[in-house]
Amino acid sequence: MNANAFVPTASPVFRPGCFKKRYQFKVRHLFPPVIVNLREDANPVLDSNARDHLRPEEIRYFKENGNNAVIFIHGFNVEYGQYSHHVELSQWGFDTIRNRPMEPKIIYSSRPANTYRDLGVLKNQYAHWQVENPNLFNDIAMADLNGTGAHAWYLHMEDNLNRATGQFDRTNYQKYSRMIHLSWSGDVFALDYMAAETTANKAGFGLVHLVDQLVSEGISVNIIAHSLGNRVLLVAMNILGQMPGRHESIAHAFMWQPAVPDTALSNDPEKDTSVLRNWNFVHAHRAAKKIVVLYSSQDNILGPYKDKDSRREDWEAGQHGEARSGQIGGIYRIATSAGVPGTQLFYAPWSVSALYARNLLKDNLPKIEQALYEEIAKDTNGLFNESHIPIWPPKVLPALGALIYLFHMSREMADDAMKTFRALAKADYEVKQPRPAMGYGGPEMDSDLFIQRLVREEKILPVDQSLWLFDHSGMKIPSDLLFEKVYKEEIVERMKRSTGFGSF
Repeated sequence: MNANAFVPTASPVFRPGCFKKRYQFKVRHLFPPVIVNLREDANPVLDSNARDHLRPEEIRYFKENGNNAVIFIHGFNVEYGQYSHHVELSQWGFDTIRNRPMEPKIIYSSRPANTYRDLGVLKNQYAHWQVENPNLFNDIAMADLNGTGAHAWYLHMEDNLNRATGQFDRTNYQKYSRMIHLSWSGDVFALDYMAAETTANKAGFGLVHLVDQLVSEGISVNIIAHSLGNRVLLVAMNILGQMPGRHESIAHAFMWQPAVPDTALSNDPEKDTSVLRNWNFVHAHRAAKKIVVLYSSQDNILGPYKDKDSRREDWEAGQHGEARSGQIGGIYRIATSAGVPGTQLFYAPWSVSALYARNLLKDNLPKIEQALYEEIAKDTNGLFNESHIPIWPPKVLPALGALIYLFHMSREMADDAMKTFRALAKADYEVKQPRPAMGYGGPEMDSDLFIQRLVREEKILPVDQSLWLFDHSGMKIPSDLLFEKVYKEEIVERMKRSTGFGSF
């Protein structure tokens, strides 16, 4: 029986002229958090979130909640972590046995806290208790109040986006939208930055399955990726861009401080100058209707300091890691220049030289070939004249033949060897350095006509946040200005216009 069918009275149990034995009440519960765990160490037996798709009840939730979903992908060096627990007042009251008041304490409850908790609100809630008991919060790790690792990112990002809609103020959760949080194995050894590229590739395949499921259900998809999480996004977009029926399947791809080369969105494979040549995502642009690149030259994890004042400000603000990184030109630039994980650099330093030598030969082979042809054209004998080539081995280079055969070489053979040396010396070599980070200066537009066209068509939307974002992870706990300029204006407003996110 529906309680709303009766005329309300002062009592929910007694009504005029009758006594009801049974009433039906509707209680609203916030939908559980949605996590897709694509980590390599994920155990499906122990973790129900170890999957690459959503459950039917989750699909139903996103359909009924505006028929859209926002996926968030964290960045490098973020462990899986966990949620914290709610806190409650314990041991308060009067101890009748000892005839004295109990000393109250704040302890963790058994219930995990899967929404953001405001530290100031919590302290105000128990302010009158703390006046008499300064040690009230001693058993609570206040820094971990909102979880650890990836779970902390989830709570902060979900809270920030919901507040940016203007519909939610941390008091009434009826107008609160859950996001889909994707976890991947980005927490390799801190010096093994490049090793995380491999784990990002694997997570990218899982993201393809997730997006494909959502789109098949008719749900609009927005994706926000931070730092190296943008490689996960690019891998998925590159695959989706080649799948029939999945072009522009992503409404908005927000690349926030992307720790990827500034040429990663180009359709020209020759633009990839990374040491491993593994940043070719020539089909990625097809997968999204809009690609919003949020970058900042104040991000000194990705690039060098523009001035000394910025370094001093970072140091005084306690951002010591960022300060040291910016001073040496940015950890991203150091890692991409090495091109291999830090541990490999330590145990096998020759591997870096081998990679650079391979790239030098590969990049300059046409120029070397042209120089050789020019030397051959200077005389009538040409190069590799059969009468001058030793019988064994028949394909030895003239340059090596001079060392192997010594006195058995003819004068003509030695001349041919010198032609090779002269050609190698005169070739106009080009040494290609890894490109700077897209999250530092935006997508490369100076010489890439394709990117220029996509920017003119507003397919790619570069957003310079240098006046609002001052450190690599500054969006996690944003300033008021960053919250207004980026969360509200550049992200939520775009999603509201295209997919209805935050509209109830």
